[in-house]
Amino acid sequence: MGNEKSSTNNRATCCYNKRRIMNRKEIDLLLSRIEGLKSFLENNSLENFQQEILNVENYLKRFGSLAELLSHLENVEKIAYAAKEFLNIDEVAAYLQVSKGYVYKLTMQKELTVYKPNGKNIFILRDDLNRWIKRNPCFSNTEIERQANIIAYTLGQKSKNKPTKGGKK
Repeated sequence: MGNEKSSTNNRATCCYNKRRIMNRKEIDLLLSRIEGLKSFLENNSLENFQQEILNVENYLKRFGSLAELLSHLENVEKIAYAAKEFLNIDEVAAYLQVSKGYVYKLTMQKELTVYKPNGKNIFILRDDLNRWIKRNPCFSNTEIERQANIIAYTLGQKSKNKPTKGGKK
């Protein structure tokens, strides 16, 4: 019986420690969600609340499980991310699949144009990143042949238009 009390105390301590781990941002987020729920309940009738629950249930049925719904939401986030014109350092690192340190190195070496609207945070245009990616292409054999044909055609045209000594041919 003494062990049960000790076990209960350990659980209480564990839960207490978990509560203490929440930082100020998480607490503020939780409070805002509670306030949002409170205002929702005050402004809506029981029928509206039941309708919202049915909507959530329909979403879960549509996606099969909560994991699939979360996966879908992540895809939506990625699409929204792709539409952004300016990216911060973390997003640039993810976009280029390099470390943040390497991105800072590129900005320090002035290989990427940066924008600092408040003098501190760095933003980079997505188009600038795409141009930087395209700076050293490795052409396929088909592309090399296409460019060679263009050059050969251009040289052939120049040699036809070149005046010859002694007048016309």
